[in-house]
Amino acid sequence: MKQKYARIILILFLFSCKDIPLSIEGKKVSTDLLVTPSNQRKHTDYFSESKNLMIASDSPEATSAGVEIGKLGGNVVDVVVATSFAISVTRPHSTGLGGGGFLVLYLNEFPEPIAFDFRERAPIAASRNMYKRKPKEDSLFGFRAVGVPGNVAGLIQIHKRYGKLSLKTVVAPAIRLAENGFPVYPDLFSAIQKSSKDMDDEMKGIFLPKGKVPEVGSLLVQKDLANTLKLISETGEREFYQGKIADSIVSSMKRNGGLITSQDLKNFRVIEEKTLKSTYRDYTIYTMPPPSSGVHLLTMLSMIETKSLKELYDKDAAAYYHFLAEAMRRGYADRAILGGDPKFTKIPIDRLLSKKYAEEKISNFDPKAASSSSSFLKELNFGVESPQTTHISVMDRDGNSVSTTQSINFRFGASVVVPGYGIVLNDTMDDFSRAPGEPNVYGLIGAEANSILPKKTPLSSMSPTLVFKDKEPFLATGAPGGSYIVNAVLQSLIYNLDFKLTLYESVARGRVHHQFFPDAVFIEKSVNERNVFDGLSVRKHDIRIAPNFAKLFSVKRENGMLYGACDPRGEGATGGL
Repeated sequence: MKQKYARIILILFLFSCKDIPLSIEGKKVSTDLLVTPSNQRKHTDYFSESKNLMIASDSPEATSAGVEIGKLGGNVVDVVVATSFAISVTRPHSTGLGGGGFLVLYLNEFPEPIAFDFRERAPIAASRNMYKRKPKEDSLFGFRAVGVPGNVAGLIQIHKRYGKLSLKTVVAPAIRLAENGFPVYPDLFSAIQKSSKDMDDEMKGIFLPKGKVPEVGSLLVQKDLANTLKLISETGEREFYQGKIADSIVSSMKRNGGLITSQDLKNFRVIEEKTLKSTYRDYTIYTMPPPSSGVHLLTMLSMIETKSLKELYDKDAAAYYHFLAEAMRRGYADRAILGGDPKFTKIPIDRLLSKKYAEEKISNFDPKAASSSSSFLKELNFGVESPQTTHISVMDRDGNSVSTTQSINFRFGASVVVPGYGIVLNDTMDDFSRAPGEPNVYGLIGAEANSILPKKTPLSSMSPTLVFKDKEPFLATGAPGGSYIVNAVLQSLIYNLDFKLTLYESVARGRVHHQFFPDAVFIEKSVNERNVFDGLSVRKHDIRIAPNFAKLFSVKRENGMLYGACDPRGEGATGGL
């Protein structure tokens, strides 16, 4: 009898492990090489299709806010701004009014997409050695870690120029979410729990009601933030940068040793500039210029374009991943040495975009052995970026598209809140080389290219990207995830453009990651098809089995349909009309 029950249990177990195909974009898709969805969700929770509008974001409530605005007749700018303000409420540990970001926008009247930089900047009183005594503590927590916020200026100004609906209408869903609350989800619960000891009293009053971490499923209400959003919906960015909110920020800075002044806030400017572009196969890729890392994404694409990737993969999966890791190593070496704010340091953009440069960069690739990162050593920047960021992609049936990545940097930013306004402030000053001239944990010197200077923007991995096919918008993509971002976007493009996989597969497939230092390949378990681990070990790679911290949010326009896909590693959602 026991043997009979054992057989039944074994059969049930084997059945549960069986690959169950998904129906996506009219195809039967295997789940065998996809990562397991988080928090007991299903693959089908993360993708959808529609004909008129599609949104992919890191929050189901924020996606719903965008859909609501789309139903009211809003254009893609209205939709992305509504989604952004809503996600500022629902992911306070990742983004918010006290943060900043990058945005790539394409409207049909544009000849090409436009890039907007509204990332946080160093205050006027900031200096190169300001964190020399206590680099980690001062640059991560408290008012001294805060850069001048740019999210409100960026979203309001872009909406003012290109939006269709009133600001009050667009911000209304976010106000409701803050006023009425939304259910605490596992990732937020975990973030509050981990940050509880770092929070100032104002923040504890919001996120630790009665001194306890709110349970998963309980409502999180943010009344002060709701009132702040109402004020912004009525006055635009004025009160944030020159009025009541600005006064509260400045007075808090003075009381707590922070550096931001009324002049810093008043003088904040959104930077509008040309996107960087490069061809890849038969496509044109548009992305953010520095201090984003988009230029290094384009260099890596040009390196890997030198081989037929699908043919290489089909012949030998381990050889494919070896080549990919070596391209990543070289791209991240450039980033470590050259990355910074182009207004303060010379970045050879034309050279980095050159196909000849990419060919030379990868010309010493050895198909039988890994190279050594130490062979590329110069003065380097080993800044560690937090994965606590967010991304939104939006596209409509006419190809109007937005890709935006926004952040407050570390989990809950600097762990401080603007008193009376519920705004979580960033700790983006930590993205600079905190103490140039002092050896880091590797015994190497932080790069001067990313040293702290007044009004400077720190280097960022955020790389919102648009892809055109035959001069028509085809794909919008991007990700949060700190240093993992660029490689995640890179692999999603390969899966879409070379492997011709469905959009969901392109975000859900297992990934590899090499960021130059540490000199190791980080690999997800689902990558181990056809003995990939053994094949890389033979080539002398240091292999580390680990989750990938980037979460991709993508929208694709093809054959009269719009497809949306959210990364199953997170808790986001797609939605459309």
